[in-house]
Amino acid sequence: MKKFLTMMALIAISLSVHAAHVTVNFKAGHTIEGDLKYRDDTTIVMTPYYYGDKKPLTIKPVEVKDFTISGLGRFYAEEGKFVPDAKTQAKLEKKQAQAREQLGKNHLLAADPNEVIGRALKSTGATAIGFGIPSLVAGAILVGIGNADPQGNTVSKIASDQEMRNRCNTAGCVLLATGAALTIVGIPLYVHGKRIADFNVNYTGTGAGVSVEF
Repeated sequence: MKKFLTMMALIAISLSVHAAHVTVNFKAGHTIEGDLKYRDDTTIVMTPYYYGDKKPLTIKPVEVKDFTISGLGRFYAEEGKFVPDAKTQAKLEKKQAQAREQLGKNHLLAADPNEVIGRALKSTGATAIGFGIPSLVAGAILVGIGNADPQGNTVSKIASDQEMRNRCNTAGCVLLATGAALTIVGIPLYVHGKRIADFNVNYTGTGAGVSVEF
């Protein structure tokens, strides 16, 4: 299973490189630019821009002085292989470390469905709370404005101010109701999601033990 996941990660990295622009400098002195389709230690497959039919071109290290992949870096030919320079090697190692880290997270999530469910509930709850509390605050402010005495030194101004306050009161009531509903739903979702995520089933030689962290 681990080998399969590693292979899928390498494929994903490879696919991300395929769409890159590549510039190849040949030992004969000419240069070709195009889209990189495949690369390994001994082969480059690219589609040169000057090919009207987009025919792929396969290139070997014996022909090449160096080549550059956009967003990645420079490689040079040495002893029949394509070798990255120091800066490019550092980028490759960083990408591989990120891929391994993501694989580890995915493996843990796949092995523990409680973690998946718990994270989903926590995320939903946090989103609901994030919208609910600001809606409550804004609604309370608008209701306060709406219930204040109208201001103005003429009848028309007082009427206009009263209309504005009525609108604030209506909008505030809607926001209060919405915010309260989201907050009431969000808090138990978040708490329940955290409990599920912290729910561990430990198998021992004599049976299964359950521990719950609060």
